[in-house]
Formats: sequence, C-alpha cells, structure tokens
Amino acid sequence: MRHRLPSVIPIVLIAGFAMAQQSEQQPQLVKAEGAKFVSSPVMPECVSFVIQHGDPKAGSSISLLKFASGCTVPMHWHSANEHLMFVSGTGQIEMKGEQPHTWKAGDYVFNPGRHQHQLSCASGCTLHRFVDGPIDIHYVDAAGNEITAEKALAEFGERPGGAMAKN
Repeated sequence: MRHRLPSVIPIVLIAGFAMAQQSEQQPQLVKAEGAKFVSSPVMPECVSFVIQHGDPKAGSSISLLKFASGCTVPMHWHSANEHLMFVSGTGQIEMKGEQPHTWKAGDYVFNPGRHQHQLSCASGCTLHRFVDGPIDIHYVDAAGNEITAEKALAEFGERPGGAMAKN
C-alpha cells in the first residue's frame, strides 16, 4: 500500500491543476453584430476577419471570416490544424491531390497541419475558423514550393490586405 501512494499523488495533482485551469475560464458570448472586422497583410484584401476567442499569435483561436464574392485564397498550408465551419454563401475548397469540392452553409472542413489547400468564395461567404495552435500561412506554387504572399495573390489578381478596420 505504501508503494501505491507515491504514484497516485502526481495524478491527483495533475487532475487538480487541470480542474483549476478550467474553472478560471468564464463563459463568453461574442456577438457578430457590430464586430470590427480587419484585413491581414498576408491574406487577400477580399477577406476580413474578427477574432472571437483565443490568441492566434500564441495558441488556439476562433475567428469569424468574411469573403467577398469571387475571392480566392491561393494554395497554402498552416502549421496548426484548421477547422472551417461555413455559415453562409457557397464556394470551393481544393485540397492537394484531390478534386475541388463545393461547400455551402452548414458544411465543415478539417485541414490537418501542413496540408495544402485553396479556398474560394462564389457568393458572399461567412465562416468560423478554429485553429488549434498559433496561426500562420505559407503560400505554395504548383510544385509545392513556398512563395511570398504577394506572388501567390498576384496570380489571382488579388492584393494583400492591410490592418485597417472594416465593418
């Protein structure tokens, strides 16, 4: 019995720490109405977003994204896993090695980290994006070689966005 006690103590301490961390979080309701959408210097200017939860520079986060009709985010990958939940509009997602798939409101897409994909919006698209780690974006050419955002976006007639607020 004496030998079991030392092995149980670390488990109890870890469980207690995890429960304490969970209890520090507070419920949160984030309204989309009135949110200040911004653009990003590494995304097309036809995409705007607002962070709804978390810190995309330091860890996991949830964002609400809006794509203008005709907008394309060229082939790219992220280090972290990405989950896309489509709220409105229609578009296509192309994943490396697969045929393009059409998506619509209510659909869900999972992109594992480092998996190349391209997203386009046919008509006014809104989606939630959950990323389970810090967010980054790496654009690639047809051969899979990493290229600059400017070069990737120029191929689609897009320009990088800025850090200006949009409504």
